[in-house]
Amino acid sequence: MVSALNRFGMETLRFFTTYLVLTMGRLRRQLWLTAGLALLCLALPLGAGRAAQALLTRGVDFRGVTLAVTAPEGDPTPARLAEYMNAMEDIAQYCRMEAMGEDEALEALERGEVTAVLALPEEFIRGVRQGENPDLRLIAAADRPLESLLLLWVGQSAADILSAFQGGVYAVLDLYEQSPFPGLTREQAAAGINLRYIAMALDRANFFEMRQVSATQALPIPLHYALSLLCYFALSAAPLFMPVYTGNWLRFQRRLRGAGRSCAAGFFSGVAAGVPLLLLLLFPALLAAGEGRNVPALLGAAAVMAVFCSLFGALCCLAAGSAGRCGAAAFLVSLLSLMLAGGIVPPALLPRALQELGWLSPVSWLRQTAAWAMGHEAERSGWVCLALAAAGMAAGAFALYRREADREEAEE
Repeated sequence: MVSALNRFGMETLRFFTTYLVLTMGRLRRQLWLTAGLALLCLALPLGAGRAAQALLTRGVDFRGVTLAVTAPEGDPTPARLAEYMNAMEDIAQYCRMEAMGEDEALEALERGEVTAVLALPEEFIRGVRQGENPDLRLIAAADRPLESLLLLWVGQSAADILSAFQGGVYAVLDLYEQSPFPGLTREQAAAGINLRYIAMALDRANFFEMRQVSATQALPIPLHYALSLLCYFALSAAPLFMPVYTGNWLRFQRRLRGAGRSCAAGFFSGVAAGVPLLLLLLFPALLAAGEGRNVPALLGAAAVMAVFCSLFGALCCLAAGSAGRCGAAAFLVSLLSLMLAGGIVPPALLPRALQELGWLSPVSWLRQTAAWAMGHEAERSGWVCLALAAAGMAAGAFALYRREADREEAEE
């Protein structure tokens, strides 16, 4: 019986090997296209990674905003406010204030010389001192939304600070009224606490701890973007495998089933035949990104990535049914994965909700696999997600493969 099992195993292996050779021959016509994609995967991700590093390291050319401050005629508050605020280095880095009359300020806004106009009400300072919180008007240019958003954020921050300071002033005065301090009048107490809060506002830089955070978090910027784009291209290559999942190749399954063979050989040979093509895309680029170090680990990572992307390609081809629909589906899924993985906007700059969804991205799992081979740390959750997703895609794609083979048999 053991001999019979051995013969059956050898027969199955020979049959699968023969089927794999036939499948790879069917994909041979895709070789030139794959070679072109390999050159693209080698050049573009590395170039994009260097460009991203230059952009995120040097930043962008931002000249700041100019805010015109106005008040009723004869009020010296705008001039004093502009003098004090322009003397604060942290604010002057992005915002410059100019005292103007209201008509002059509106004309300057129309000419584009100022970003916005801050209109102070009458007796603004007295109202703030008495806790009335008088309303301000901010007139912004409609064609400069980003600068207006920055001014809104600055104004909201200033309002929050002012509210907090006023709350502190009133709390101290309430305590003073409950238990007056001998020799200290209420006016002296109010002046003293206001001066203390003014000193705190001027010395506000000491309230914060400065930390330098990489925009791409775990990986260096060039490597993050290079690997992200490489994974995106590998996932987008799904239409390459259409010849082994459509047409008369599926009709051939009927003859195999008539000979007592299941669809498993056809499906898994298609997946296996896609792996060398994907290795041609992935391995040279990983060697270049990893600077040729730890070649066995890079080859292993490329093989894992190739198997995953081949399963993804099989699922896309079988679910779509045509090259056009397959290309569209693969493009949309890979683009969404690239976005969630921080391959377009860096992870640190993504909204919190998108940052929390990053672990769902196949690009994140594949990038982590490649980075691990280059000596970087990898989270266990990424490996688990990669394995579960691969198993799920294999089961779903095989079910579709059997359904398509049965449909071709019925049509015959």
